[in-house]
Amino acid sequence: MERNNERTNLTRRNFLKTAGFTGLVATSASLVGCGGTSSTGSTDSGASVTKTLNVAAQTAVMALDPILAGDAISMGIITNTVEGLFVVDADGQIQNGLCKDYTVSDDQLTYTFNLRDGLKWSNGDTVTANDFIYGWQRNASGTGEAAQFQYQIEMAAIKNYEAVLAGEKTVTQLGCTAKDDKTIVVELEHPVAYLLDLLAFTPWAPVNQKFCEEKGSSFGITKDDMIYCGAFTLTDYDSSGNTITITKNPDYWDAGNVALDVVNFQVISDTQQAVMAYENGTVDYVELTGDLVAQYADNEAFSNGEGIYNYYLMMNTKVPGLDNLNLRQAFAYGIDRDDICGNVLKDGSQAVNQMTMRGLCSNSAGDDFAEASGQYFAFDEDKAKELWAKATAETDKRDVTILYDQEKDFAQNSCVFIQSAFQKMFDGLTVNLESTPKKNRLQREEDHDYEIIFHAWGPDYADPTAILAMYESTHPSNYSQWSNEDFDKTYEKANSTDSGDATARWEDLIHCNDVCTEQAVCIPVFQTGAAALTRPGVTGLTNHITGIKCFYKFCDKS
Repeated sequence: MERNNERTNLTRRNFLKTAGFTGLVATSASLVGCGGTSSTGSTDSGASVTKTLNVAAQTAVMALDPILAGDAISMGIITNTVEGLFVVDADGQIQNGLCKDYTVSDDQLTYTFNLRDGLKWSNGDTVTANDFIYGWQRNASGTGEAAQFQYQIEMAAIKNYEAVLAGEKTVTQLGCTAKDDKTIVVELEHPVAYLLDLLAFTPWAPVNQKFCEEKGSSFGITKDDMIYCGAFTLTDYDSSGNTITITKNPDYWDAGNVALDVVNFQVISDTQQAVMAYENGTVDYVELTGDLVAQYADNEAFSNGEGIYNYYLMMNTKVPGLDNLNLRQAFAYGIDRDDICGNVLKDGSQAVNQMTMRGLCSNSAGDDFAEASGQYFAFDEDKAKELWAKATAETDKRDVTILYDQEKDFAQNSCVFIQSAFQKMFDGLTVNLESTPKKNRLQREEDHDYEIIFHAWGPDYADPTAILAMYESTHPSNYSQWSNEDFDKTYEKANSTDSGDATARWEDLIHCNDVCTEQAVCIPVFQTGAAALTRPGVTGLTNHITGIKCFYKFCDKS
């Protein structure tokens, strides 16, 4: 049994450490804290100075309910104001949040989490173990839009999850209980070494049952329809406004180590306008796209790295013609990814030829999972035309429609490039483009109301299953409606029989990655870059590749 006191120190990208753990390994460490200054600075005269960080956000908040928020800005606001058991610091290390310490049984099937003393909701209620259990059970019992994160219950392999999610058992039979007001016991079906990483993510946030039930359908609609227990509270939010403000929570358990007083998120969908706001001094952080990357590459405030998302052409395999492997593979070979990245995007994005993104996780030898996987569909016009000729003999599909988010200029530019290339390359093919608001695109994915979607997927936690899960036949995020017996059996083996054998599980998931990539169900195109301008003097601002992009309790501004 391994005991953790006050802090965990886990690298989220290390997949293989021991044969017993398939991913992250718990280690004892010292007191959690960012080592920052107090919440205010001071002038030479001793007067307090409010520290305010201003961040440019591309989209507005879509939801404040932890099980309804499916976009990065909404999840970031929620997790910074409603803290879970764990958080992730600026170095990508998992640290204790509301969890004081925890124990793991020798068979890695039982976790016991102990809450800190004196935890309070912003309405004065005590944060209890039941707040977590209620939130998790609420996720497990959700329907429709409120069921989008139920797959996380499955990924956590909480005891009885399958029967609970199938409606064969009640949510009270899910293997998580409040032993008392400060103790949570979680029983698993099989070892899940990335469990702590999951628990730092939005749908695992606590929910005050009394408050939630009093609000009913209004829960999470406005800032006053939520209560908070995180490093910040939501103090300014109007669904029709362009500014979202979170303010330091004086009752937060670690308030003394939260340096920022205020974080403002300014919604500026146009990147050029966002950069102007940076130049004018009204925002401190802005993400760059297109020509702006090269324009600012030599600026001292510029940074770049591997981004969060892989972009794909996702096929609806139930559409006649798109169920044809030769047609899908023709499209896959017909994309000049390097040309898109170098001449269309020009933002540091990288061509990808496998399902998972670089930097997600690695094994004990330091092998990156994406690089260790098979590399498929390098641009080959002759091969693409050969497969297209085979497809036209097997199906009468001669037109396709690609759907993309209208808010994203780079999505339009990428799709126009693909449209032009395909129509020149594939004799008789017509490619139609359709733009739609992101919210509508998400709904159409769920309804399977599309042919091809220019689609992004980012990992919620540092494990290949964060990407590969959506290709399992019965997974709720299997928007392509693809089914493959080999994939399903190997995926199940990786997460059951081989779950305690890190080497075997690694090989299982490599095979799964190769199967779904080779089948061209969701054709990889590029991995986004993470080019940005950050005001000098701002520290701790992150763009984590998994889960929540940034926990602002670890940020500072001088």
